[in-house]
Amino acid sequence: MGGAQQIMEANALGAINVNDAFHEVMHSGGCIIDTSSMSAFLTPQFLMPKRCYRLSRIDRNKFMRKMMRRVNLFPKKVRAGVAYGISKNFVVWFARTDAARFGKIGVRVLSITPGNFETPMGDLEKDEAMTYMKYNAIKRLGKADEIASLYAACADERMGYLTGTDIICDGGCIASGAGPLRRGN
Repeated sequence: MGGAQQIMEANALGAINVNDAFHEVMHSGGCIIDTSSMSAFLTPQFLMPKRCYRLSRIDRNKFMRKMMRRVNLFPKKVRAGVAYGISKNFVVWFARTDAARFGKIGVRVLSITPGNFETPMGDLEKDEAMTYMKYNAIKRLGKADEIASLYAACADERMGYLTGTDIICDGGCIASGAGPLRRGN
C-alpha cells in the first residue's frame, strides 16, 4: 500500500534484514518463516529479474537498483503492483536459498504463500479476491485460524526436516499456476 520503491524495500530488503538479524540470535531447532503472496505466482514469470536475486547476498545497493530498473520499465500506474509481485517472488527464492545458511546453525527457513483470507487486509482486496474464487478448488476465502495453524505447524520443531521450500495455502487456485498445474519457478 505504497509506492513501488517502498514496496520493494519493505518486502525484499525487509526479508533480507529480518533473516540477517535473526541469524545472529537463533538457536538450533528454530524456524524462520518468510511470508510471500500469490502475487509471486500471478505475476508472469518472464517478468521476474531472477538473475539479479543473487546480488542480494553480495551487493544490496546493486540488487535494489536492478530490481527497480525492472519495475520502472512499466507505466507508473502499475509499478506498485509489479514491485509487489517481483518482491514476493524474491521472498520465495530468498527463503529457499537462505535455508543452507541457516541449516549450518540448525535453523530451518521456509516461506508460506497465502491466498485470499478473511482478514481486515483481505477485506481491502475482497473484490479482487472474488475474481480468483472461480479458480479455487475450495470455493471460499480462507479463514484466519487456518493460515495461523499452518504457520504454527511449520514452526513446530516436530517438522524438523521441513526447510528450503515454499508452502502455498491458496484453496487450490489453479489460475496462478501455483496450484495443481504448477510449473516450477
